[in-house]
Amino acid sequence: MEDSNKILFDILNERLDLLRQLDKEGDSEHRRHIAKETQTLHAPLAHRLGLYQIKTEMEDLALKFTDYKTYKYIAHALNAKKSERDAYIAKFIAPLEKKLKDEGFTFTIKGRPKSIHSIYHKMQAQNCDVDRIYDLFAIRIILDSAPEKEKSECWQVYSLITDIFQPNPKRLRDWLSVPKENGYESLHTTVLGPDNRWVEVQIRTKRMDEVAEKGVAAHWAYKGVKGNILANKQYVYVFTPTGDLKRLPANATVLDFAYSIHSDVGDHCVGGKIHNQNVSIRQPLHNGDQIEILTSPNQKPNADWLNFVVSSKAKNKIRQSLKEIEYKFAAEGREMLERRFHNWKIEYTEGDISRLANKLGYKMVSDLYQSIAQEKEDILRLRDIFLQLDAPATIRPVSAAPAGEEQKHQSTNNDTLKGLAIEVDMNVKNVDYNLSKCCNPQPGDPIFGFISVTKGIRIHRCDCPNADNIRERYPYRMIPARWAQKNNNK
Repeated sequence: MEDSNKILFDILNERLDLLRQLDKEGDSEHRRHIAKETQTLHAPLAHRLGLYQIKTEMEDLALKFTDYKTYKYIAHALNAKKSERDAYIAKFIAPLEKKLKDEGFTFTIKGRPKSIHSIYHKMQAQNCDVDRIYDLFAIRIILDSAPEKEKSECWQVYSLITDIFQPNPKRLRDWLSVPKENGYESLHTTVLGPDNRWVEVQIRTKRMDEVAEKGVAAHWAYKGVKGNILANKQYVYVFTPTGDLKRLPANATVLDFAYSIHSDVGDHCVGGKIHNQNVSIRQPLHNGDQIEILTSPNQKPNADWLNFVVSSKAKNKIRQSLKEIEYKFAAEGREMLERRFHNWKIEYTEGDISRLANKLGYKMVSDLYQSIAQEKEDILRLRDIFLQLDAPATIRPVSAAPAGEEQKHQSTNNDTLKGLAIEVDMNVKNVDYNLSKCCNPQPGDPIFGFISVTKGIRIHRCDCPNADNIRERYPYRMIPARWAQKNNNK
């Protein structure tokens, strides 16, 4: 018998997982078929086995996918009345708690809304709108009773309740004397509470509540059987403000929930509200929580978020957003550097900036640009370091070389320069240089030297087409130069 029950539980578990995934599929005939099949087969089977948690979730999801408009309407109505409902439950429970404590009972009291499908069924049966249904919630009293005192203490509590509130005899349901076939045990009554509102009260013990929530599977727990499908701790199930169910990994936080709604909601999340209580983005979620996300247009993701989110969706979206922020900073920093160097009339190439980044200890040029945009680097300091990278150091006085040693030089036209050399600044000669291709200087032409960042001294004719531009933009990098005979003495 237990083996057959396990097979049925596996079937129901697989069907529930399928329903939870149907949101991703979008509206389709296949989704409606799955939902209708669940309504007619799987939900009644779960009810038969006493798996009320599974049954309730199946019915709600099936309604969502077969009549979304009605589902949304009821969920919104429940959410809109939540604060009012919570206040009324507190008002109803207060005298009960006092009475039970005075009588020495150990207990917990829960107030919970009826399921969306249950309210939908009542609307159809009573032919009325959701606002006309008064018992939208139930009060559950769970006693911590010894096995031999379970039934007697439940009836004692019933007596105390009817001393405080007027009962409706027609609504008494006694599943203590004769439990349901699936093992369900509880005592239900409906009483007239404050403001003349009918309230359903369920009275049971911890053991009975375990069986009521988990059906026959609860007996396995008492026998030490592991693998209860309802004790799956891999996920947490929570709700949006409109009543939509969300499944997230265990230990998920408010920020995980925000990213499950939309990446923009996650990127701008500054906190949340759980049952109308403000909480931080780090707040762990628990089954049944109803979460409202708070956002700010000034909020941006930061790397610390990766330390506490657990869902893969949140982690991937945060990494993607951080990359986009980095690209944005890099573009801003590059534009700032280009603008300032242009104003200072400093020529440079991508390779020059890469060398500058390496000198400053950056692994990538984009890291340097980001530091500029974030004002971690002073552009005036960068300018000074950049201008000192190489060019002046390539000028070597003749006197510094060993006597008789011929100094190296570079030339783009060996035939033209045979037997000739360049003297720079009168006191410096035989330096590393290149003849500029833009004007192709020839021996005897009036010339000047230009200190480039990466190519040493570049020699231009004084009437070079680019001479005026160089004089205007880079006068501090121009040096006098003239032709001279090579010294070949050894």
